Amino acid sequence: MTYDVPLSMKEIEVIRFIIDRYRKAMLFEIANTDSRELKEHLKAREEMLESIVQRLDSFSGEPDETEPID
Repeated sequence: MTYDVPLSMKEIEVIRFIIDRYRKAMLFEIANTDSRELKEHLKAREEMLESIVQRLDSFSGEPDETEPID
């Protein structure tokens, strides 16, 4: 099930920035964990976040990197 959530461009930028920061930390965790099960879980979550970022980018027209928000 999907829902439409109306967001302003500024809100999309903020959410995109937060996700990008979280993804970077998650990639670091994936690289430094020994647990195969945890790595698989984190990779699946990272893929989901990447999908969300792509959808946000399609609405905002932003490139892959987000500049810091004022």
